[in-house]
Amino acid sequence: MSQEPISPPRIVRFFITLPEPLAIPDGYTWHKAFDHNPGQGYVQQFVNLVFMQSNGTSRARGSMTAALEALNRITENSGDDGSSDMDAITGQYTTVVATTVEDRTPDAASRWDSPQDIPAELDPLNRCIEEIAHFTRSYRTALEAPCIVPTYEKLGPMIPYEIGHLVPVQSESGEETGFRMTEWGDSGVLMLDHANFSDFPAGNELEAEHEGRMDHYGEMLRRGNPLILWKERFIEARTALYREGRYGTAVTLSNTASEVLLDGLLAVLYWEAGKKPEEVAEVFAEGRLARRVKRNFSELLGGNWSLDGAGPVSNWFHKCYRLRHRVVHGGYSPTRLEAQTAIDATLTLSSYCSDRLIQQKKKFPRTVMMVIAEEGLRARGKWCQFMRKFKHDVAPTEPSWLDASHLWRNEMYDALLSGD
Repeated sequence: MSQEPISPPRIVRFFITLPEPLAIPDGYTWHKAFDHNPGQGYVQQFVNLVFMQSNGTSRARGSMTAALEALNRITENSGDDGSSDMDAITGQYTTVVATTVEDRTPDAASRWDSPQDIPAELDPLNRCIEEIAHFTRSYRTALEAPCIVPTYEKLGPMIPYEIGHLVPVQSESGEETGFRMTEWGDSGVLMLDHANFSDFPAGNELEAEHEGRMDHYGEMLRRGNPLILWKERFIEARTALYREGRYGTAVTLSNTASEVLLDGLLAVLYWEAGKKPEEVAEVFAEGRLARRVKRNFSELLGGNWSLDGAGPVSNWFHKCYRLRHRVVHGGYSPTRLEAQTAIDATLTLSSYCSDRLIQQKKKFPRTVMMVIAEEGLRARGKWCQFMRKFKHDVAPTEPSWLDASHLWRNEMYDALLSGD
């Protein structure tokens, strides 16, 4: 039985412009071969990087031109905007020609939620990005250069590529020489799975209806309200992951967000429960978050706060809290998927905190109103007669809960520090 002929192995090269230039000589080459047996008819995996330097429009020119335009609009000056003085300013760009084996399989992408999560050994682009990142880490460590490590989210979002075939080289007599050469053919542009266009805003446009919300959150941030600050840390974690591609930072910020949320919520619960700050100060001692979670929250809110087994708290503890410890104390570089899982675990934990708090709304109505508010209760279908009556009959007669709980929290930390 005759075998079908094996098609020539394919090679792909990507033309990847880095987010910032690197001080690498033009034409510098870096090659990495991977140790594995590719099988008959296949090519051993490798990544070859060629660094090419070029000059183009300065990144600063656009921002300076915009500033001058704003100046002229404010001053109603229709004369020379000064942009002609910027013509001589150019910027340096580093483009890496990254070549590797085009060996992706049709089912590789279907097994992963996002293209950037496909392991490097299964995806040519991720393999090249991983090796560029490794080169940059080696460069910045060796030369102590404060440069950005390129990640999927920091590149593109459009990357040109070219496909080539490795064809055997024959002698003049037509015999196989054992060598191969690349014949380049098809080309195109690869669209990455993100929308990080730095020339366009990342958020929604501010509208008149948002002004009251802006005022509220601005005041909470000025007061240092931990029930709001945790959201800011959480947004920073998402920004680190989705826009900056800083996976380790995303993990540490996710855990920071969760710790701010948990300690802020616990402090408010103790305040409403009538505990004196000095009585519970030791509970908030540094390094005892895990103990607080599994012991104090279960006493106040009920539910499953175990750090083992199944559940949102255990999932957060293992996928975020312990991963952060590994990143911070072990120097571990997490994958994008691990960073995404840490963010998801933190969000699920926050939802669980809200669910448990709602279950205890008659015990902690003030905390419920500060954390979830009427809007959140209505969204969950939990706005009931008890909370309605409490809002209209009790809340207006009491001093500011925010001020009182904030004062309690400060006194608690003062007591904690004075006991060290």
